[in-house]
Amino acid sequence: MFSHFTPFLETVSSYFPSIYQKALVIKFINLHVWNILNNMKRMRCCSPKCRKTLVFFLAVLLVTLGLLMIFTWRSTYNYIIKSELSLENENTQQFQYWKETPIPMFLEVYLFNWTNAAEFEEGKPWTTKPEFKELGPYTFSEHHSRVNISFNDNNTVSFNTIRTWHFVPEKTNGSLDDNITTLNTVALTVGNMVRNRMSLIRKAVGFLFEEKRINLTVTHTAREFLFDGYNDTLLNILRKIELKDFNIPYDKFGWFYSRNGSSSYDGNYTMNTGADDIQKLGIVTRWNQSPKVPEYPSYCGMVNGTTGELWYPVKDSKNVSLFISDTCSSLTLSANGSYTAFGLEGNSYVHTDRLFDNGTKYPEMSCFSPGERMPSGVRNVSQCKFGAPAFMSMPHFYTADPSYRDAVKGMHPDPNKHNFLMAIEPNTGLPLKVHASLQVSLYLRNIDGIKLFSNVNSTMMPVLWFKQYAAITENLADLAKTLVILPAIGNYTGFGFIGIGGLLLFIGSFITVRNVWRGTEDEEPLTQDHV
Repeated sequence: MFSHFTPFLETVSSYFPSIYQKALVIKFINLHVWNILNNMKRMRCCSPKCRKTLVFFLAVLLVTLGLLMIFTWRSTYNYIIKSELSLENENTQQFQYWKETPIPMFLEVYLFNWTNAAEFEEGKPWTTKPEFKELGPYTFSEHHSRVNISFNDNNTVSFNTIRTWHFVPEKTNGSLDDNITTLNTVALTVGNMVRNRMSLIRKAVGFLFEEKRINLTVTHTAREFLFDGYNDTLLNILRKIELKDFNIPYDKFGWFYSRNGSSSYDGNYTMNTGADDIQKLGIVTRWNQSPKVPEYPSYCGMVNGTTGELWYPVKDSKNVSLFISDTCSSLTLSANGSYTAFGLEGNSYVHTDRLFDNGTKYPEMSCFSPGERMPSGVRNVSQCKFGAPAFMSMPHFYTADPSYRDAVKGMHPDPNKHNFLMAIEPNTGLPLKVHASLQVSLYLRNIDGIKLFSNVNSTMMPVLWFKQYAAITENLADLAKTLVILPAIGNYTGFGFIGIGGLLLFIGSFITVRNVWRGTEDEEPLTQDHV
């Protein structure tokens, strides 16, 4: 029966300025009323009173349903979002996406080759600046899997992450067999550990360095510096001695050595499932069973933010935070415009100069520099890297204090290339784009008693920078669009019901005024003459 209303709705929605056109509309309504009433006759509706009651009942019912849809749809939508997005149990689609990340990810690594290292002789004053040439990118596909998953009673879930990388030569500039010259990280780490020890210990370490002919620099291939690792004489000696303060648990050195396929390297996370509050979804509450990290005091040592892959509906949040195991701390990004992918619009969050400030510009960030205060733009992560004097910053010291770039040659910061950006769909928390860039540098400075590090200028020496990037696929975007348009669907449906109900009220009133509700059960079907 409702198919008759389609042309009727289209007609009455138009505007008719002339009397002649109005007459045509009235005639049109008469014809459709005749058809509707004949259909009611065929359905054996009891009487004119019955038909009138049916029309007005349907009208009131549809208007009521429409009003209910409009006023209750928001809470219904929130329930749907919670059901679809939370990790309440292993049976949800969200859990499957989270357990095995479905979005293709890549890791690009750029290594800094110290091109004039030969000019810096051991123990002699520096007469020039270190010069670096960026090599790469060396590109790897990246996949994340969650293991050791355990749901807790307080609406949290604990887990470990396995990251797996595979070399992608077609996306690589160069070869993994490229030779790279850089600082001797192991020697610098040992020197940093004894820097503030008694003179006798420093001299003993200095003697060991000279005896074993430890150099300021080392040269190895890109594959050795990254995932394969290389044998190091000093590292082997320290492992045999088993000194308490030199707790380096690796038999080789490489920046990603033993990390590929490891379920323990990133540590154990505990995060909210969003089952009780969807705005808590993905927020990390503990790392390695602790709500704080010992590396930083006060606010800076708090475990907060997400892992970066599972987000709550950020809506109009001005800031978002990620807890990064590589820094043993959280990184906060600030809202900056919007980003669109496959018709999905998201909030764009980027780094600012606050990200790696140490209290120089933003006093509340001073707890990230509990020891020696450095110029703004780098974060000391040495306690997170087994005592190596490692510092995190943006690539090429972008947004950092200019003194870092001025101390070396070869730094060319690019706002478009060396940024940290995340785009998140605000209603579902779905990441649309990840472009995370970070740099690792080693702080080289004079160490009394160790000839290898005497007469050096205090310099932040860039070692490598990496970029992790991912973008939503079109299939996932299409799935997300369903959730995104649900509020509009609910509202349009509600207004549609009200419109149809109002239309039925109009029909009923029109027929009543025209006195068309006549006849009995035994009456013949109506003809156009009755109308």
